[in-house]
Amino acid sequence: MEYALNEVKTQAKKLLKALKSEPSLVNSMKIPLKKIAVTSLDELKLKHCLALVAIELGFKDWHEAQQLLSGARPSLVMINMGTFFYPENCGGFINEWFADYSQAEETLLKSVTSKWLLPYKNQFIVVEHDYVAVFKLNKALQPLWNEVKHDMVASYNSLAWDKIACAVIRNRQRSY
Repeated sequence: MEYALNEVKTQAKKLLKALKSEPSLVNSMKIPLKKIAVTSLDELKLKHCLALVAIELGFKDWHEAQQLLSGARPSLVMINMGTFFYPENCGGFINEWFADYSQAEETLLKSVTSKWLLPYKNQFIVVEHDYVAVFKLNKALQPLWNEVKHDMVASYNSLAWDKIACAVIRNRQRSY
């Protein structure tokens, strides 16, 4: 798995460049630089921006994001899978939330309409089409949803999961 991880690295490089060229962006960012132990923009390095992007994706730090997005984590173990599958503008949708994967999977399989099972940190969400449409995925990626059987938990560590995760990360709203 490399697509999603490389997208995070690309966004970190863009963030570093943006912060160096427009210092006023620091004030608009939701995550303060102090959270990553940076007191001035002169100290800011790529490793700090990797941490900032990882935190925005719902991870505690860059190491946790790197572990998950590289596929180094075993699948279906209660790990933090971040919050990037839960964009800010999806809060208005009515979704089915589960603490237990097997209950979420059962709901997905028994559904008479198309639904998707997505991770949220250590929890699971079963969502409908309108929710997934917020990701603004390229139509060429649509067949990948069938390949992962609409389950972004069980399909973890597959090429299709990596490509979908990459597109979701790429298309998310950013504060920079």
